Amino acid sequence: MHLLKKTYLNLELYQAGKPGYPRFFTRDSIISAILMKESIMLKNQLIFCGMRQGKEKNPLTGEEPGKIFHEYPGFTSGELSTEYNACDTTALFLIGHYYYYEWTQDKKFLEENIDTIKKAIEYICLHVREGIFYEDPLFSGAERFALKVTYWKDSEILCRKEGIPSYPVVYTLAHIQNMSGLRCAEKLIENDNLKIIIESMKLSLRQLYNSNNKSFYLAIDKEGKIDGITSDLLHSLFYLEKEDLNEEQIEGILFSSSSLETPLGYRTMSSVYTMIDQYHSETVWPFEQAIINLGAKKFGLKKVEEVSSRIIRYLDSDPEYFKLVSGEFKKAGCDPQLWTIAAKKYFELSN
Repeated sequence: MHLLKKTYLNLELYQAGKPGYPRFFTRDSIISAILMKESIMLKNQLIFCGMRQGKEKNPLTGEEPGKIFHEYPGFTSGELSTEYNACDTTALFLIGHYYYYEWTQDKKFLEENIDTIKKAIEYICLHVREGIFYEDPLFSGAERFALKVTYWKDSEILCRKEGIPSYPVVYTLAHIQNMSGLRCAEKLIENDNLKIIIESMKLSLRQLYNSNNKSFYLAIDKEGKIDGITSDLLHSLFYLEKEDLNEEQIEGILFSSSSLETPLGYRTMSSVYTMIDQYHSETVWPFEQAIINLGAKKFGLKKVEEVSSRIIRYLDSDPEYFKLVSGEFKKAGCDPQLWTIAAKKYFELSN
């Protein structure tokens, strides 16, 4: 952790990973703080997020009013910056506030940040139409983002030209995360309108579920539905409540996700897609195993708990992910990586 710690604006913050990501990532930091139950780390990141919360539309960065940044400073590609290229970070900001309050009962901090919380709620609600959370660069006045995809699997989307969705798009995992964000906000501040929106988002899960292959769609964009057996199925359990899914859907997730199993845990995409998306179909991410493990415990899925916990045996250092090379999984990416350190601590605390 000390290799990634950096004081900025009198706040102790953490960079995502070295050598590749020596920048501040909202997603990585909030998830890591939650996994490690680090309240001070979480508080500092929430303060920093509030300081850099979007104030206006900016087609070059993807900024929108109320939106929480993806990475700071943003990585520039041509004229475009990745700074606000994320549609899940604002939800994580609200989820982070909920966890911090649950851990500390710090009413003063909640009151001091009530305005940024309300602005984050407004951002999410603006993106919800007929119960579905949509992503579209037009919300920031842009035609495209610097990144191809704006939830955590941001390298490309399956089955689309150049890996870019045809906007507007709903990413099922991001829809679920933003529903969870509003739920957390509703627990922090009373707002009857939120209950109506949350219920409509819950009902929309029916549209996002493909009963034919017993799986949620990866996404639905202007061109249509995008199928794909991915770790999003299991990842989403952390953000869902038990009453959100029926027995058929839970059994379907278990059935579909069996193709993701490896000796290290769950790969990010089924190997049947290797010819289309080699990167995702041949990688296992340690942080995601911890998130999946938490969700499995909530839903009482012992098999998923066991598979996701396998990763701890392979973490003698802190690699960003593992990649399949010549039939074996090898360390890849940054080392150390912040949320891999967090995953290790999570499993240590769990045991």
